[in-house]
Formats: sequence, C-alpha cells, structure tokens
Amino acid sequence: MSHTNQNEIAFEALQDYLREIGFDQSIKINNSLAFHRRESGTIITLSIPADGRTVRSADLLSIAMRLEAEGIVGESVLDQIKSGKLPMAS
Repeated sequence: MSHTNQNEIAFEALQDYLREIGFDQSIKINNSLAFHRRESGTIITLSIPADGRTVRSADLLSIAMRLEAEGIVGESVLDQIKSGKLPMAS
C-alpha cells in the first residue's frame, strides 16, 4: 500500500488474492486482465494501473461488490477490501 493513501491495494497483491480464492487469469485485453473462476463461472476484469502498482478505486469497489454478489466472499471480507486490506484466503 502507498504511504499517501491507506486505501490503496497493490495490483500484484490483488491478482494473487484472486488466484488464492479460485480465479485463473484467463486473458489480457488491451489494458485489462480478465480472471475466471470455474467453480462459479464468475468473470472479473481488472484494469492494469497506469502507475503499474495500485488498483484504481473504481476497480476495487467493482471487484469487491462482484465477489459479494456472487457469494464468493462475505460482508466482512467486503469491508476489509473496501478499507484497503486484502484478507487471508480461506
């Protein structure tokens, strides 16, 4: 995370977290990466950040809401992600 904004999540860390909870990186499309979770059929896209390091706030919120809506994570995990923390994958 950045020292200037405690709500930032590192791009690589989010990719690792998505893999830990069952997503496969399926394809690079322009400036985005698409992840697929076979178990649920869920597809998530993640913009490659301009600075190469931090996830955009809009992407983070979108991903968190999608994970919750698909029943992949619960509300407590959603709160952690929205506060800039990646929970441990179970």
